[in-house]
Amino acid sequence: MLGKEVMMQKIQPALERLLKAVDRLTAEHARLSEAGEEMLGKLAELETLEVECAHLRTEVSTLKKQNQNLESSQKRAATQVEKAMRQIDDVLGEA
Repeated sequence: MLGKEVMMQKIQPALERLLKAVDRLTAEHARLSEAGEEMLGKLAELETLEVECAHLRTEVSTLKKQNQNLESSQKRAATQVEKAMRQIDDVLGEA
């Protein structure tokens, strides 16, 4: 009987340490799970932002092209106005 009692005295602290370790492990697991869920949320948000960024790049590219077209049209119009002004000056000069 005495041997069992001594063994129980040795086992009891070991069991307590084991339970404390399991509690710490459980708490750490919960913390890591929460961090993992947060990371998944951030990754989903990042993916959404990447898609939005791609759309914005496309929009900016389209606007640049439109700007180039407008500048080209403006130059042609300015040339035509200058030509018309020279013609008007020529007509007025002849009159």
